[in-house]
Amino acid sequence: MVGGAGRDSLLVLAFVGVAIAIRLHGLSAANLWLDEANSWQVASYPWSKLIGELRGSPVGPLYFVLLKLWISALGDSAFALRAFSVLASIALIPAVYAVGAKLLSRRAGVLAAALIALSPLELYFAQEARMYMLTSLVALLTLWAYASWRGVALASVDPVPGTTPASGSRSQLWPLVWYTIAAIILLFTHPVAGTLLVAVNLDALVLWWKSRTHHDGATASRVRRLAISWIAAQAVIGAVLLLYLAFLRLDTAASSQAWRSGLGFERALRAAMMLPFGAIGGQRYYPTDFWFAFNDLLERRGAFARFLTLLVIQPLALLVIVVAGDAAIRERSRERQNPADTPAEKGGRRLLLFALIIPLVFAVLISITRSLETERYFLFVVPFFFLLLADGLVALPPKPRYVALAVLGAGMLLGTRSTKAAVSRDSDYRSTAALIEHDHQRGDRVMIQPREMNAPLRFYLRATGIPVIGIAADASAGRELAARPPGRTWVVIDYRSPLYALSPQELAAALRTPLVQESYTSDTSVGVRIALVDTRNK
Repeated sequence: MVGGAGRDSLLVLAFVGVAIAIRLHGLSAANLWLDEANSWQVASYPWSKLIGELRGSPVGPLYFVLLKLWISALGDSAFALRAFSVLASIALIPAVYAVGAKLLSRRAGVLAAALIALSPLELYFAQEARMYMLTSLVALLTLWAYASWRGVALASVDPVPGTTPASGSRSQLWPLVWYTIAAIILLFTHPVAGTLLVAVNLDALVLWWKSRTHHDGATASRVRRLAISWIAAQAVIGAVLLLYLAFLRLDTAASSQAWRSGLGFERALRAAMMLPFGAIGGQRYYPTDFWFAFNDLLERRGAFARFLTLLVIQPLALLVIVVAGDAAIRERSRERQNPADTPAEKGGRRLLLFALIIPLVFAVLISITRSLETERYFLFVVPFFFLLLADGLVALPPKPRYVALAVLGAGMLLGTRSTKAAVSRDSDYRSTAALIEHDHQRGDRVMIQPREMNAPLRFYLRATGIPVIGIAADASAGRELAARPPGRTWVVIDYRSPLYALSPQELAAALRTPLVQESYTSDTSVGVRIALVDTRNK
């Protein structure tokens, strides 16, 4: 018969298998959009240019270095590029179980692993060639390393009755070394994830504050050694961070984000508060969406399916979160009355709450003046939310727990269907590239506006060798064409370009040359327009 730990391992393995199937299915169905194409472009540079590019980047260098090694081995197809994120997302599942089993309970760890495996938000970013899944994995490993050191520290300061305090320097040193390494890797993966280190330090401060009342000389000495070793670890992390900042071109990194406008306090707070609903439903949801859908339903506007979806994602999911939170609080109260029966590590829930709330507080503060998409940049807190939610669900009686799981399962199923149905992400350049590749002649060139969109177009034209010239969004395409040698030019116009909405006559006037061919190549309502001009006959 399989024991408790063995049964847990089998369940987690089953969740991994389900997650692999969901994530690999349709992995390359959607187009490679701007951010993903930028990942490919940076990772495709020679090492010298790659390093120079990363010096002016506001994001950490680790993902791009690893992606370059990855594509050198597996190629640069959309499937291969996204498979790296899939691998990180799969590794996240057993890591969530391990953290849950350590800080909460094995049952909470298993349930949280299931939620991570089935979350449509996790699915979306697992199928995106960006650093967010890697950041989530490294963040969780950082918390695991800290929790390991924390456990040793608690055992040495406040040992279980009848046991000898763990005072060996080696048993305390190695967990702290692993935490230090993980924290440095986290900062090099994505700087905003450094907000997790603030949460960790806050928890360490609480531990020190609670242990300062010990009057036993030996215990006080152990507390001092632990505090000194912790401060030394933070000093090492800080020193490495300063060296990294010296490596960066801070002006360039800051200017690359100047386009981000502030959301203001209300909208920034709303974005952070809606993250749990995104984790369950896999889409952006706003507090008013449900009421709009309800009003549409009353006025018979054919919104019944949308109403049911939002009913599950918003009110019912909120009810599950509230009920699970109440159950977790009640369970904590019972544990305080019977501390000997407590299976979880002391303060585990507090640590997870800090790890969830503190980064989201920073998300709000940053987004007030420079908007950051919370679901994207702070995706790494979702495992902590699921762990806390799982802890509350485990504390519920069986019947309410099953109902709550049914609501969460329905929300995740709806979100997964929606995620799988989206075959285009932002501007889709596949049909544009196919048209150019089919009809191009030797000596043709491509000009695209705005300039930043050349990355996805270059990705889909990489096999043709056709040069792609980017021009700024506010530049005159006609003037740019006139400055080029005579020849055939495919003018690709993204919906962000001021030329996109012009009539064919207005477009020809703006380009200062007649159109040989003109069409829209995107199947979506906004996307890509293409015009072929020939300046040899002017």
